[in-house]
Amino acid sequence: MDLERFCLKFLVRPETTIDETTFIEVFHEWIRLRTLKGTLIDVADYRHVPNGPGVMLITHEINYAMDRGNGELGLYAQRKLGQGETHKERVLELAKATATFGALLESDSRVAGKLRLEGGKFYYMANDRLRAPNTEEAFATLKPDLEAAAAELYPGQNVSITRLDNDARDRLTAVVQVEKSIDISALAQAA
Repeated sequence: MDLERFCLKFLVRPETTIDETTFIEVFHEWIRLRTLKGTLIDVADYRHVPNGPGVMLITHEINYAMDRGNGELGLYAQRKLGQGETHKERVLELAKATATFGALLESDSRVAGKLRLEGGKFYYMANDRLRAPNTEEAFATLKPDLEAAAAELYPGQNVSITRLDNDARDRLTAVVQVEKSIDISALAQAA
């Protein structure tokens, strides 16, 4: 399966104690200072939406959000444009970009010490229900690409890739996880 449209989400660690309005200020400054590669466009505040995308940084290439989907706060990245000829390469590219984004966010003086992201686990969500329906067969088709990408992201580590048991009407979601906890900054440095 060769998907172009998919998302990744790295969860925050339980000790996170940040006021989410802080992200609005941080993301606006990043746009103004062109802190990230790519074309940074706008900030959107969806905190009023239950289990929604929270505060988003919209870019031409990737939408980033401090998302509360499924009741879990995490750094969510939606791929819109990017490099990579294969699905595996695109997964790697988005994982590395998201880890870099997360490490940068954690190191911002307004966020430092208040937000910690888990780099050793992420959700992969297929954003193409036609090409990747939420079935065991579609998961079996995606799994080799996720295994290959995970082997490069987490070299020498045991990685489990499982299908999230969610409603058949929801997006096909895989959970990629290593045995030991990893800081997002360590994943960004390895990337």
